This record gives sequence, structure tokens and C-alpha cells, in this order.
Amino acid sequence: MTAAAADRGTRSRRAILDAATPIFERDGYAAASLNQIIAASGLTKGGFYYHFASKQELALAVLADHNTQWTEQVRLETERHPRAVDRLFATPRIIARLAEAGGGPVALRRLTEELARDPALRDEVCGSIRYGVEATAAQFAQAQAEGTIRADLDPGQLAETAVGGFIGAQALTDQLGDKRLAERVEALVRFVRNALEIQPAGSPSEIEEEDSRAV
Repeated sequence: MTAAAADRGTRSRRAILDAATPIFERDGYAAASLNQIIAASGLTKGGFYYHFASKQELALAVLADHNTQWTEQVRLETERHPRAVDRLFATPRIIARLAEAGGGPVALRRLTEELARDPALRDEVCGSIRYGVEATAAQFAQAQAEGTIRADLDPGQLAETAVGGFIGAQALTDQLGDKRLAERVEALVRFVRNALEIQPAGSPSEIEEEDSRAV
């Protein structure tokens, strides 16, 4: 394959993913029309099937592509913070902001839930939540190594508790329909940070600093 042909193939695949994402976001898996996706991509059916053998294969590729994009966005934003503890607590705030704007993992939640009903797909489809727990555990471990949070607690258990709290805040917001996700996540961050962070002697905590600015 020539470089030009490979480039055309990459652009064609990208066109399919870009066409499919909003349709899966809007309609979920079962109701999404493959013919509509192909038409929106500007490719022929032959061009589509050159890249994807089925609607299911496309849906899984859309999820993987979406997860890669939003996790990279979060990574780039958190890396602006030099301290591990600040990166740790910036992450849920960023994800909450993305969710409130209709992005992040919430954007394709309907698609994820439908595909996860198939036991054969559950592990692949739910990989993002496992990645989230593992990445959060790594952040807790980095903050412990840095000496900015308590070192007597297991990072994996902390991560499951924190991610579970975030998911609970999302579920509560969805059920109540009050659009207060960012507020709930901020309360969660403040609670966890106040319980875990080690402050140098005489140094005010982030919460104390925020409270003093609010006065």
C-alpha cells in the first residue's frame, strides 16, 4: 500500500467514526441506522465495509476512539499542575465539566449500556471504568509518594471509593435532573481532600484558603 493510499484509508476511517459518533450518542446502539451513518460519512457501502465488518465492530471502535480522545484531554489539563495531589483532585473536576457540556464518558453512556448487556462484550465495553479506577489509583499512589496525602491507606481502595463517589454523584444528578453535578463533585473533592491531605506545619489547606477567599 502506498503512502497516499494509507492516508486515504486513515481519512476514510476517520470520516466513518466522526459520522457515527453523534448518531450513536443520540440513538444508542439498537436504534442507530447503519445506512444513515454510511450516508453521513460520504463513503459507499463498499468503502464502509472495507474498514468495519459490522455495526457492532463500528460501535466498539467508536467507544474506543471516544475514550482515547477524552482521556487525552483530561491528561493534558491535569498535567498543567506540577504536584501529584493537585493533578489527583483536578481530574474529577475536569470530568464533571466535560459531562456537564455533554462530553466525556457520559456522551456515549447509552451506547455503552446497550453493548454491555452482551456478556461477550462486557469486558471490552466496560474497560473505561477499569481504566478510570486504575488511573485514579496511580494518582493516589503518586500523591502518597510525594508525601502530600496519607500513606496508610490502599491506593486501589481509595480509587474505587473515589470513582464510586463520582458515579454516585452522576446518578443522583441524573435522577434529580437538577444539573448540579459540578457542585456535587466539588463537595466530594473537598471531603476527600480534607480527609487525606497532609499539610506542612503552619500551611493552610486548600479548603481553608477557599473559605478565606469567600469571606
